[in-house]
Amino acid sequence: MSFDKKNPYFQEDGVPKTRKSVVVFADILGFTNEMIKAYDENRADKLLTKLHSALNDSYKLLKYKVDKEDMWLFQKLWATKTFTDNIVIGLPISENVEDDMEEVFFHVGLLQHSMTMAGFFIRGAIAIGDLYIDDDIVFGGGLIEAYRAENQLARDPRIILAPSAIDYNNLHISDYLEIEYSPQYRVLLRDVDGQIFLNYLENILPQGHESGPFHEGLLEHKEIVEKKLENFSNDPIIWNKYAWVANYHNYFCGQYGYLHESYKIDHEKFRKNPTRITKLIN
Repeated sequence: MSFDKKNPYFQEDGVPKTRKSVVVFADILGFTNEMIKAYDENRADKLLTKLHSALNDSYKLLKYKVDKEDMWLFQKLWATKTFTDNIVIGLPISENVEDDMEEVFFHVGLLQHSMTMAGFFIRGAIAIGDLYIDDDIVFGGGLIEAYRAENQLARDPRIILAPSAIDYNNLHISDYLEIEYSPQYRVLLRDVDGQIFLNYLENILPQGHESGPFHEGLLEHKEIVEKKLENFSNDPIIWNKYAWVANYHNYFCGQYGYLHESYKIDHEKFRKNPTRITKLIN
């Protein structure tokens, strides 16, 4: 069995061993149904090409880390695994866990945004625990926790923090005099059900920047969500998933007073209301 020595889980003796890691488990919303539909419509290869391109572009965002003082880029060792509609990302933690988590929040937020802009909405969870990844195996307690959180708690197209990640996050936030001073204040949000999730739109808008090219990306995000709302107007379960994204999008826009109302989504216009029975029911 061949093994990439650049993989951070590589061991010189060839014996697999878990490493304590920041673990991300995610899946692509509705991808199984989309794949079935693609086969029915004889366009499976086109869907595969689209997914392959989106993942390649997104994974490129995991290859580099910015040094905050010198502002230069250097390669960062991550491990990734994709199977069907599932994505697993592992980053072995260093002595500075806070920096590792901050980096994961930033880069995974970029990945989520990149996939979303390609039309693939992501639901997932982040945990801290043991992990091992190679070309053939994904294994570890951290993977189990991230999977369970994604499956049982994430619900909507959001990447939430599993309990272990929340514990580490709270420990780091406690080092700041005020939570507002912490980097987590901008990149994490609390949802109405109490779940903490990545504020991925924060990655596309410069802080305090009142004009500029990144606003175009926000409009593109709006158009993609509106298209999903329109396409799934007859499927209330899936429609509600994208309605959640619309609410998040509008909340984000509302945080920046200089953004015009045209940046927001009027998702009510995509909702179909009940009607009176005017003919026999089929």
